[in-house]
Amino acid sequence: MKNIAYGLGIFLVALLLYIGLVQEKAEHRTSVSIGSKAPDFTLKDLNGNEIKLSDYRGKVVLVNFWASWCPPCRAEMPMFEDVYKRYKDEGFEILAVSTDISEDKVHKFLEEIKVSFPILMDDGKVSETYGITGLPTSFLIGRDGKVVRIRLGEYKELETDLKDLF
Repeated sequence: MKNIAYGLGIFLVALLLYIGLVQEKAEHRTSVSIGSKAPDFTLKDLNGNEIKLSDYRGKVVLVNFWASWCPPCRAEMPMFEDVYKRYKDEGFEILAVSTDISEDKVHKFLEEIKVSFPILMDDGKVSETYGITGLPTSFLIGRDGKVVRIRLGEYKELETDLKDLF
């Protein structure tokens, strides 16, 4: 009985330390919520060009965090391409931020599924700033730079949400 109490005590101390570390890390994240200004970022696309979110002010922007290994991410990309083609002339942009470590995997994915919007490589800081905990996660940003919608999971309602903004 004494050993069980001792083991439980060690477990509780370890758990409290872990919770403290997680909370400390979470406090460094920027809270992104509907109505808040989308945090600006600069990332490189697959051609090495720097893309800055704030350069798209005045447009409606979808910032989508995804990975090539993620089935829902793969499923939504063709729909994103169709919607992008329909709305890009009205001021709609997509910035697809890959959280893949390997650019090669992203290139292989793009051989299968062709897209015409920019694919950016996350540096780890942007997904942390946006508080990404699952993929895909999308942020629809209005012309004023404020977040209009946040979607965790496949974003099937994108076109419906865009119709409200155009």
